[in-house]
Amino acid sequence: MKPKNKSVSVAAFVVTVLASSAFAPAVADTLSDVKAKGVMTAGNSGSYPPFEYMADGKLTGFDVDLAEELGRRMGIKIQFTIIDFKGIVASLTSKRVDVLITALTKTPERAQQILFSEPYYDAGTGAAVLVSSNIKNPEDLEGKTIGLQIGSSGERYARTELTKYTFKTKTYDDFVLAVNDLKNKRVDAVLNSLPSLKYNTRNDPAITITQTWSPSDVGINTRKEDTALMDEINKHLVAMKNDGFLKSLDVKWFGR
Repeated sequence: MKPKNKSVSVAAFVVTVLASSAFAPAVADTLSDVKAKGVMTAGNSGSYPPFEYMADGKLTGFDVDLAEELGRRMGIKIQFTIIDFKGIVASLTSKRVDVLITALTKTPERAQQILFSEPYYDAGTGAAVLVSSNIKNPEDLEGKTIGLQIGSSGERYARTELTKYTFKTKTYDDFVLAVNDLKNKRVDAVLNSLPSLKYNTRNDPAITITQTWSPSDVGINTRKEDTALMDEINKHLVAMKNDGFLKSLDVKWFGR
C-alpha cells in the first residue's frame, strides 16, 4: 500500500503545481508584443522645446527624431500619445503606453517607479557666459553677479550647492530677460539647465555655455518588469551614441 500512496502523493503534487502555474501572473514581455504588432506607443508631454513641442498641429522636436530612429532600428513604428506632464509616469505604470520618450530626467523617486535607459542627453546645470568671460567652473563665480530664473534648476543649484562661494544674484521671472542682462553685462553669468541655456542662446555668437556643473541624465523609460524591452532600447541608444547620431541631433536642435 505504501508505494500506491506515494504515487498518489506525487500525482497530487503535480496537479497542484500545474494549477498554481495556470493562475500565476504572466511574465511581462512587452518587447514581444510590440514586435508582433509592429507598433510601440510612447508617452510624451508635447511641451518642452526643443525636445518636444507642437508645430502646425504636429508633434516635433529632438525626442520625435530620436523615436523615429529608434523605431527604424527596432523594425517597428512608434506612435506618440500626448499626456499632461504631471501624469506622465502614471500613464506608463498603468499601461496606457508602452514607454516614455519625453526627456524625463532621472531622480531617485522616479527610479523607484520606472526604469531609465542609458542616458541620451545631459540636462544638468551649467552657465551661459559671454565668450570673453573667464568663468569656466563654479569657483569662478566668486565675487561675480549671476542671473537666476525663479524656480529653475539653476536657482536651486545656486542656493543649495554654491553656498561656499560669495556672489550677488539677480532673479528673473523670464529667462530671456536674464540673457539680455548677460549681453548688456549687468550679470556675469546666467545659471540654468543646459538644454534651456543652449536652446535659448543657440543663435547668439557672443554667448557660450560652460561644461556641465551638475549632471542630470535624461533617458527613455519602461515599466520595471519590462527588462527585455529596456535591453533592446539600450542596445540601440549605445549604437546611436557610438555612430554619432545623438551628436547630430544635438547640433540640429541646439545649434552647438
